[in-house]
Amino acid sequence: MKKAIIGLVAGLLIGSAGMAAAATTPTVQAVLAKFTFSVDGQKQTLKNDPLLYKGTTYLPVREVAQMTGYALEYDNTLKSIALKSKKSDVAVLTAENWIPLDELKNFNITVTGNLTDTITLILGPKTIDIPVPASKSGLYTSKTVYGNVELHFTEKDTLIELNSLKKAGFIQ
Repeated sequence: MKKAIIGLVAGLLIGSAGMAAAATTPTVQAVLAKFTFSVDGQKQTLKNDPLLYKGTTYLPVREVAQMTGYALEYDNTLKSIALKSKKSDVAVLTAENWIPLDELKNFNITVTGNLTDTITLILGPKTIDIPVPASKSGLYTSKTVYGNVELHFTEKDTLIELNSLKKAGFIQ
């Protein structure tokens, strides 16, 4: 009988602590939303619907991380989420290091060839042939005789990463 009373009291304490914690946690009303979602122009399907709350859309971060090529690190004790690049040498898409091919003329580089199979860059006596992938979408690393060159295909333009041309020894 003593054990039953102790069990009952313990159960009530645990239950009331759970209710107290739930009472202090704010609740919100959100709606499940249906959106067309794409990454670099390629349509993606989310397994979990986004939430819409006060005009802001909340996407499932784990799915988005996987779609964009990032690893998700979640720490429950710190209540933190970190997205980390799976490739340590992924170039950051910033205006400073990615430029459209036609702007290479500002570096005295002549661009010939076509986007069907090969782009040729000419700088004085140096020539570099950059193979182009069949699929013109997203980031692409092209292997050349000078080293790897990064290209980024968008709907509007083809961008080249200047640091990869520097690493390849093509420009200073």
